[in-house]
Amino acid sequence: MKQVQITVPYEKTESILDFILDVMGIKNVTKLNADNAHLLQFRIPDDAMTETVEKLKSRGLGVEFGFIDMLDLRASLPRASEEEKDVKIQREAALAVEEIYESVKSGSSLSFDFITFVVLAAVIAGIGLLQNNGTVIVASMLLSPLMGPMLAVALGYVVSDRTLCFKGTVNELIALALSFAMGALIGFLCAVFATDMVNGIRVDIDASLAGQYVTEITRRNGFVALDVGVALFSGAAVAVSITRGDMSSLVGVAISASLMPPAVNVGMLLMLALMTGVGNFAIFGIGSLMLLVMNIVVIDIAAIIMFKVKKLSPIKDKSATWTAVTRFRRTGYTGLYHASKPESIATFVPSETRREGEE
Repeated sequence: MKQVQITVPYEKTESILDFILDVMGIKNVTKLNADNAHLLQFRIPDDAMTETVEKLKSRGLGVEFGFIDMLDLRASLPRASEEEKDVKIQREAALAVEEIYESVKSGSSLSFDFITFVVLAAVIAGIGLLQNNGTVIVASMLLSPLMGPMLAVALGYVVSDRTLCFKGTVNELIALALSFAMGALIGFLCAVFATDMVNGIRVDIDASLAGQYVTEITRRNGFVALDVGVALFSGAAVAVSITRGDMSSLVGVAISASLMPPAVNVGMLLMLALMTGVGNFAIFGIGSLMLLVMNIVVIDIAAIIMFKVKKLSPIKDKSATWTAVTRFRRTGYTGLYHASKPESIATFVPSETRREGEE
């Protein structure tokens, strides 16, 4: 359940309230008086969020005037009866595009925590690869934040936000560079202090080439059609999870996408090739790079397609900031609309114009 709170200037209240009641068919709208505006509040089901916000924006709310605030409700009484609920398959996103945008934007931001998680996940992935331990590798996938910037790229493309798309690309490249660097550091330390382990990896690679067995390191030498399918469905799944606001599903997606292990594998094997001069290390390192690039590209493409299927559209960038200089005298009138025009001057100043004036 969501609560929608709308801040409306006085002269727009009547038309907006009529639109909400008569056109949108929303009941139980509460109107609150403020010094310089009216607050309209009502509750809607989660799956009606996108449609509601788009209808309000079509009247100029949140675009040319006023504000739309969307609040999560853990519970609401009285509960809606089953008869009032429309039983249908909902294709649209359960969250408004603005909510999805803010969630993806925060998840793709470059911060100390983001960098820390990348480094920790890379170290854990390196340990899991060296130990041939799938459980440890899965742990690194869960810690890895590499999916966040990729979602920013996909969503930025869908909503035509070049800034978000560029930010996601840059942060993804930074995260990958850190992953490569940590893998290279692990490879360097192994070449200097653990030559027996390096020899063991070399034997594993030879055995893999001979078709005898594979390890966590050698299995990431390139990709096959099934790997493309996994990446494709992972990208679609992560897009659906984000539009539903269901973060728990991202755990399974993080495991299936498997971005961090091949990234660490690239740095580690290329460093071993440089330190030992063994060509097979470089070959398998390049194969891991191919797997990583394929995962990133296919996941982004699948996420873009699913965002479009979920009917996400570009966010209008004409949002205005309205300021009111209020000299309204409070009265005891409690009707639906004000009986007289308030002595309030509401000026709607577009953000661009306001910034130019301040300069």
